[in-house]
Amino acid sequence: MSRMVAHWGTREWRRNQDELVFDPERPQAFPSTYPMDLLGRIRVRLAAEGHSLVAYGFGGQRVELPSKSVGAVQAVSTYKSKSATEGQALLVFDRQRRVLLRANGLWDVNGELQAVCRTARAPKPTTRQVREITVRRWRTATTAQFQRAPVYVRLRTRPRGAALRLLGSLVLFLVTIAAGAAVGVVPAVLLPDWSGAVRPLIGIVGTALGVAGGVWLGAAISHLLTDAVRWAAASWMTGQPAPASRFFARRGEHGSRWQGALDIGLVLLCGALIGWGPGVGITSLVHGLRDASLVAQLRADGTQVQGKLIDLPQYSDDSSGNESVDDVPTLSFSGWQVTDPSIGGRPLPLDAADPAGTEEPLTVVYLPDDPLVAAAKQQVTGSVWHGAPTANLISGGLFTLALPGLVLYLVLRLRRRRWRQAEDFVVDLTQ
Repeated sequence: MSRMVAHWGTREWRRNQDELVFDPERPQAFPSTYPMDLLGRIRVRLAAEGHSLVAYGFGGQRVELPSKSVGAVQAVSTYKSKSATEGQALLVFDRQRRVLLRANGLWDVNGELQAVCRTARAPKPTTRQVREITVRRWRTATTAQFQRAPVYVRLRTRPRGAALRLLGSLVLFLVTIAAGAAVGVVPAVLLPDWSGAVRPLIGIVGTALGVAGGVWLGAAISHLLTDAVRWAAASWMTGQPAPASRFFARRGEHGSRWQGALDIGLVLLCGALIGWGPGVGITSLVHGLRDASLVAQLRADGTQVQGKLIDLPQYSDDSSGNESVDDVPTLSFSGWQVTDPSIGGRPLPLDAADPAGTEEPLTVVYLPDDPLVAAAKQQVTGSVWHGAPTANLISGGLFTLALPGLVLYLVLRLRRRRWRQAEDFVVDLTQ
């Protein structure tokens, strides 16, 4: 195997820490993110070579700063350079407090970086604190502004093509998320209308699961492509096929994130079951009893007459003053116009192509003593419990029964996570 390949994969630095092992004679400091190239080799670091600070970046960049030219080494959270505001970085200053070198990222000024500066006989690294000033009882943070030295160099902390790779990943994730959401909503679309309120619940849950599956699929494809490129590059540089098992291994670094996402999903599912369980069940029962009473009254004392189903639009103004129109199915008979009651969960449908032009002949059943109590004949001939109301009662009852078990499982799951965190903390203290 060629010695150029220091790491066989993105996970191998945890098992093969040859670049991260501290060497007192040749100390090296790394940013907290450990930027790596295609072969998993760490490319951004600061080292002591002789009496010089030497910084390494992507693309073979090497910047050597003699210790006699270094006036200070500081890690800053933010600072101003000319008219721009920069983020976290390690700054190396000259004797005139001008920036010689800028290395983006989070750097720890203790440990390795301190050893690097001590070995190179450079000033001790420090962290610049954000200053706060009080102006008229308001506290504001002041951002330091530095000038660049004539030989200012910006260390390359990101590989070439990072923006293009980010764009490709974004497109990949958008495609997989859209595909997952489309697949997740299919069961709700295939359900008939009489399935009731469980249909939108299945659609919401299916879409959420589809989006989560799309994120997982996008991450899996992205990792697979990255591993394939790393394997091909390593094989080409060594002149022989690299061991595939060290590239295409199972990734488990983000398990805690998925566990946290699952906990949030379970909490949201509990809220949804409360709404679609007791909420929908009780509402459907109340409406069903009301509709049953209306139908029984019209069957016993109602009179039939020929009428029409028309649209009686209602106009209203919103908070911005814009006028909105709502189509209202209305029964017109014997000089009366009565809003069609929502028996069985919904009123009679208007013409979808032209709601305002709906004039459908039908038989109206009304009470002679109170003509405002009326309904279409087809609404009072069947059972009010047929279709959506029954489906709502069944699904509401099932969700209500499942709710205590889900809440108990969520409580035990959260308690188990707290116990595990406490156990890990105790282990860290005792080791």
